[in-house]
Amino acid sequence: MATPHYVVRRSRSGRFNFTVITDDGRLTGSVSTEPNGRTGTEIEQEARDKIRAIAESFATATGLKLAEEGVPCIEQEAG
Repeated sequence: MATPHYVVRRSRSGRFNFTVITDDGRLTGSVSTEPNGRTGTEIEQEARDKIRAIAESFATATGLKLAEEGVPCIEQEAG
């Protein structure tokens, strides 16, 4: 069994697409962020935090384990 993980791809206008990948299927979605004068790094961090929260919530609801206790979730940047 492959370790459940998620992939993030930045889109346009502060939107970030993501896919949570498991052996049982995929959950695909997007999150949006507002620039509000922030740096690109700050915007990306907010989006990744939102995506991580969604992935963890999905894992909890479905009984998946995204990471070992104290180990960060597996996150990949889409190529």
